[in-house]
Amino acid sequence: MDNIIIRKGGTEDAQDFSQLILLSAATFFPSIFASNTEEIMRKIFQQPGNLFSFEHSYFIEVNNKIAGMALGYNWEQKRREELYTGLLLVKYLKWSFITRIFYLFKARGIVGKISENEYYLSNIAVYPEFRALGLGTKLFSEIKRESDKTGANKIVLDVETNNKRAIKLYEKLGYIIKWKTPSIKIKKETFEFFRMLKVLEQDNKST
Repeated sequence: MDNIIIRKGGTEDAQDFSQLILLSAATFFPSIFASNTEEIMRKIFQQPGNLFSFEHSYFIEVNNKIAGMALGYNWEQKRREELYTGLLLVKYLKWSFITRIFYLFKARGIVGKISENEYYLSNIAVYPEFRALGLGTKLFSEIKRESDKTGANKIVLDVETNNKRAIKLYEKLGYIIKWKTPSIKIKKETFEFFRMLKVLEQDNKST
């Protein structure tokens, strides 16, 4: 029987984080951050106090091997850490920040919005060789437990409208589509997202 555990992330997980977060947004992130997305994510993950920090990550292991991860934070953490996250992106993007700033601000106005009492699931991914084992569902359960600790009454996420496999899973887990975002055009790519949410108060009432 496989030994499956979920644990908080640490700085030592930076390499897996950078690979998994790229899997979660394989076209979108490189379009924003250019070709060195993995390097930027690896560096920013190791810094505390930002929205891509190891502090907000959870890793799932199968037989002592990392199989997937989830990244999430609540509305208070978003408000507190958003500015520092931007400063770190400027630092690690270096001069390319000048050419990327328009895309960064455009993306910020479309995805990642979070209101009071909400918990935002920023990214979730499982390595291809570990899919179809129910690991994504287990990670969602961990995010649910963490959001409960923060007092959130909703979990929200953004998913690309053409990611049918992910949308099907989220709906199975009780998430509903709230709206579709305006499209974001970055060079030759056009992105649209569904904002999905799950109301946690309904879970509490049913238990």
